[in-house]
Amino acid sequence: MSYWRWLWLALKMIYQLLCCSVSLILFCFNVFWLFCNLAIPWCTLTLLIVCIASKFVKLQRSPNEKRLLSLLSTPEDRPSYWAIANRAAGFDAPENSKAAIKKCLARGYRNVLLDAGLTSCGEIVLANPKRLNVAQQSLDELQKLNITEHHPMGSQYEPESMASLRQFAEFLDAEADQATVFLRLHDTSARMLDQLQKFMTTDEAFTQRTVVISSSPLAIYQLRKLKPEIICGLWHETFLSLAILKSSTLVTSIYGAILRNIIAPVIGISVVFLSKEEINLHIADLWRNVGVRPIVYMVNSPNEKRYFQKTMKIQYLTDSLRSEPHLLMKA
Repeated sequence: MSYWRWLWLALKMIYQLLCCSVSLILFCFNVFWLFCNLAIPWCTLTLLIVCIASKFVKLQRSPNEKRLLSLLSTPEDRPSYWAIANRAAGFDAPENSKAAIKKCLARGYRNVLLDAGLTSCGEIVLANPKRLNVAQQSLDELQKLNITEHHPMGSQYEPESMASLRQFAEFLDAEADQATVFLRLHDTSARMLDQLQKFMTTDEAFTQRTVVISSSPLAIYQLRKLKPEIICGLWHETFLSLAILKSSTLVTSIYGAILRNIIAPVIGISVVFLSKEEINLHIADLWRNVGVRPIVYMVNSPNEKRYFQKTMKIQYLTDSLRSEPHLLMKA
């Protein structure tokens, strides 16, 4: 008797499981139907509204395109035109140092990218946040450090303290007036943007030779809203390219179109830094079509540099100037 009872209970459980499975399948089908018939049209309408709204809130790009070209240097300066020295070629000399900038200029390279952080006392300094947490220290504490001692070739250079943005601007005026500075902001807080805007308002010469770089579109928008004359660039982080964006050509195309055709015009960027793994001729042309100059990072191999010079015809960010193709061919 108990045998038949257990058999009945097992059949009843199997029946309930089948009913639940069918209900789940029907629910998923109804959700899919709802998405196809309602969500997609609403998403399209929302995207259309965003596109129209972006026309009213967008900021003008660099007010003078010739000024941007003069900062990056003209094609007649090739091959030194191609390279932008990351942290003033931090593999060749102490990174973010005045000595490194002098070495770049002595070699004939004028484009340098430097890191900027904000100290606990509200001073902007040139420092690599991956090596030193400047946000928890004051300017006086940081300037007691010798930034050359931890570099492999630091013994070849005189001891040097970390420079504040004001000290760095004075150095440029006195000893490196030909340098073009790409100032990469790692701190995008309101305090940082306010301090930078105030400084660039009081020092027009520094503003004229500087391109401000940030990975935050909102920070760029806020900065250029305060001072539209500032030329800005977007640093496109590789971690933003999530796996879901790479799994679908449609999703990738939509993401790229939003970034280039909505975000870039709204914030008014003039250059964009893209990873070498995520760029090709087609993507480079799409950015150029919206008036934004693409720059590739990080390119250190001589063969890669030759490829971006000869085939892609795109400027690149490099950690070392010793691997420039024309220098190796001379050697």
